[in-house]
Amino acid sequence: MSEKFPAQGYKDNVRSDCFADAKQYLLEHYLDVDRAHVLMLGEQGIVTRGELSEILRAIEKLNVETIRRAEYDGSVEDLFYYIQRAIAAEVGDKDIAGKLHTARSRNDIDVTIYRLRLREQTLDLIDACTRLQSVFLNLAAQHHDSLMPAYTHTQPAQPTTIAHYLLAMAENTGRDVSRLKNAFDNLNHCPLGACAITTTGFPINRHRVAELLGFSRPTRNSYGSIASVDYFTELLGATAAMLINVGKFAQEFLLMAMAEFNVVRLPDGYVQASSIMPQKRNPVAIEHVRAIASKALGQVMGVMTSVHNTPFGDINDVEDDLQPLNFSAVRDAVRAVSLLSDALSAAEFNLDLLRARAEGNFITVTELADVIVRREGLPFSLAHSIVAQLVKQSTEEDRDISYEMLKKATSEQTNRDLNLSEAEFDNALSAVNFVNVRAIYGGPAPAETRAALEEQRQIEQGHQLWLRKTYSALKQSSDNLTCAIDKALAED
Repeated sequence: MSEKFPAQGYKDNVRSDCFADAKQYLLEHYLDVDRAHVLMLGEQGIVTRGELSEILRAIEKLNVETIRRAEYDGSVEDLFYYIQRAIAAEVGDKDIAGKLHTARSRNDIDVTIYRLRLREQTLDLIDACTRLQSVFLNLAAQHHDSLMPAYTHTQPAQPTTIAHYLLAMAENTGRDVSRLKNAFDNLNHCPLGACAITTTGFPINRHRVAELLGFSRPTRNSYGSIASVDYFTELLGATAAMLINVGKFAQEFLLMAMAEFNVVRLPDGYVQASSIMPQKRNPVAIEHVRAIASKALGQVMGVMTSVHNTPFGDINDVEDDLQPLNFSAVRDAVRAVSLLSDALSAAEFNLDLLRARAEGNFITVTELADVIVRREGLPFSLAHSIVAQLVKQSTEEDRDISYEMLKKATSEQTNRDLNLSEAEFDNALSAVNFVNVRAIYGGPAPAETRAALEEQRQIEQGHQLWLRKTYSALKQSSDNLTCAIDKALAED
């Protein structure tokens, strides 16, 4: 004898978990969708004023905390039906309560509540990224003249400044914010009214429902409203790009905090002692940044893999079991970015050691080659060869490059005397000079990093203004929905 749906195995392995997830992530959004939809039905004359009032009163009487504590018992299929049953019980007339479901489907409801949840989280992630950008800019503002070595292929390469280094991270983070804002704009469209997939014959007003829920507009094509998943894959793509950046930043600061590098000191509140080794200052906060970011990226990749090559339509692959992974991925992304901001906000740099390293390991000799080109009129390839010979000789003899060594190498390779003076030679090997002459757009010279900082401040302020306006707009739409409910109930 066959079991009645849902069978125990289905209930244990699917419905129970999905019911719990829906309560945790989507309950308030379900209720807001009910409110907005029935208000629109009333305004369009699809339900009577009395029916509208009865349904709205029933929704407002629901005890959200009681619903949240409910355990799945199989008496209804999912949280949607649980809520509809509770509304019907409050109304007392199943026929009236059933009119709430006119001109809609779980298809368009589900896609809408997923967007509502992700919309909130996307703003939280943008907020976290904007704060991280601000931390980088605040630190950069303190270090326009602070020398440090830049690295390529993990080896000391050329002198730069801490400001130049941190501005690179700030710009990266600003681009992450721009990508997330674009994802938010495409996410913030309302699928309600698409119904199962082809809309409805009832004279609904999709723009009104979108307005009540704070969306910028309805989705355009009803088929795509149900079948498309790029509303979350675009967000996850932007999140993945950001997480990769954050992981690279975290790795940098972990290396810099090593005793062997010893060039950054994190605040005491973000390092942890050892249970056995009294000397330890473990940079656990940055380790957790890396771990949480990696966890979030793994979840993103899991989602992308799950939806790859699935059908273009209404399918379970992109719904109950998958959506909580979206929510968890974005939440963990917020955690990683926020923790990095907090840990770095009061970081201190070992300026003397960084300056010494900016003068060591021959990393200023690119400028010496450039000076030879400018002063002697030689091709850069020849100047490079001369300087490479000096570095090789100095390394073998364990001594600094000298002016006499340069004169000899130049004579050997060009059969001519050197015009470059000893003072010009000394200046060419100065890390301060190296940085100061690189004053072109994007370079590390203090005047240029100050200009770049001002540009980035304006970008950051633009992001913050957008964020405030968007938060305010969503708050206003929530208030407007409440006012519309109060007005509808007052008119009864």
